[in-house]
Amino acid sequence: MAEPWAFAGESASLLGAQGGMVTLVEESSFCISGRSGDIVPGGPQGLFFRDSRILSRFELRLNGHQPEPLAASPVEPFSASFVGRSRTRPGRSESTLMVLRHRYIGRGMREDVTVRNFGSEPAFCALELRVEADFADLFEVKEGYVHSEPEDHRSESVDGQISFSCRKGTIRRGVRVTASEHGRVAGDVMTLEVIVPARGEWSMCVEVAPSIDDEEIEPRYRCGRPVERAAPTERLQKWRREVPLIETDHLVLRNVITRSAEDLGALRIFDPDFPERTVIAAGAPWFMTLFGRDSILTAWMALIADPDLALGVLQTLARFQGEQVDLLTEEEPGRILHEMRFGDAASLSLGGGTVYYGTADATPLFVMLLGELRRWGLARELVDSLLPHADRAIEWIEQFGDRDGDGYVEYQRASDRGLANQGWKDSWDAVRFADGDLAKTPIALCEVQGYVYGAYLARHHFAVEMGDQ
Repeated sequence: MAEPWAFAGESASLLGAQGGMVTLVEESSFCISGRSGDIVPGGPQGLFFRDSRILSRFELRLNGHQPEPLAASPVEPFSASFVGRSRTRPGRSESTLMVLRHRYIGRGMREDVTVRNFGSEPAFCALELRVEADFADLFEVKEGYVHSEPEDHRSESVDGQISFSCRKGTIRRGVRVTASEHGRVAGDVMTLEVIVPARGEWSMCVEVAPSIDDEEIEPRYRCGRPVERAAPTERLQKWRREVPLIETDHLVLRNVITRSAEDLGALRIFDPDFPERTVIAAGAPWFMTLFGRDSILTAWMALIADPDLALGVLQTLARFQGEQVDLLTEEEPGRILHEMRFGDAASLSLGGGTVYYGTADATPLFVMLLGELRRWGLARELVDSLLPHADRAIEWIEQFGDRDGDGYVEYQRASDRGLANQGWKDSWDAVRFADGDLAKTPIALCEVQGYVYGAYLARHHFAVEMGDQ
């Protein structure tokens, strides 16, 4: 029989420890974990980098048990804090050990782990960190069909660190997990045993660094370096200083505007080849990459907040504008890309990604946004430099978009590997007749015809301005 006031049984918060998710994003890195901070295998959780899951397990145990989760608080889009406490020892009414985990995402991950002892005597602590890396493709994880182990998967435990690697196509991917405090490493488990002073604390830093072709990528957040000096932190602070402020006594409106500005700032992507160009990702966390239609429309709607976003999107899309006919990627001369992915990329540059062009609307939208920048009177010289790309986009509309010359831009995928539907509603069964039957390609979407008309109007504006009618 349990003593009065002595705890026996399982904590209610542990019974639902993984209920709810915490998502952090920073460019092409993102992390999905439970509210305990643990990354648990068998679902969508993980640490992702360049479209691959570089950690499929990251679980912390204190004295052989999972800490009881007390709180999870996202601090920034790329950082969060998790608070837990050790399980109550038999015969005790309260736990005296608290675990704090401060996580930072960016080209890998940093996690600061602190154990605080609120007791009146020193406390023994055995911390175990179990890690795994399956290098699963992002969409395999999202759709829930990760079945096979990657080619040439290896794991190694040396010098107090754990490393994993595999081959994906022609590229070798890897990840290394290290801790600032050395302990025992056996397989995929890192163990540290410490004595935490009475009313004192003990800390360590865990660093996760990805690699491509055996060349390690430097994480944005390094152990031993000030967090506030890291590039994501400085960029976000700069964004907050420069984004327009709205004053209103309407609380809901003020909260919506503030939240929108924060979300927009979190969606920005920076290309190391062109650091002055900022582009907008399609969405977090699964679509943290450049999309033609989504990036154009978001940048257009954000003109009042930061017109440089629109310019960066247009410059980047122009850089990858179609040059030739490729049936597999659906590239065509003058066509604007639909999506860029990095599963087999060998570099951090946007230029190292795989481009797919199967979309009917991004090309006319490109011309429309360029015309809108001119209408706003922004960056005239840079806008003028993009005009030849607008002309190539118009040529695509006339030569490839309207294949049968009936005046309508339609789409039909070039192979069974492409998107069946190539507009905003791009699910395979998204376009139907009124009776529910699936529409058969070629399909001319009504909104695309409106975009094409808008593209011609935008180009006409340039012609009138230059006296070239």
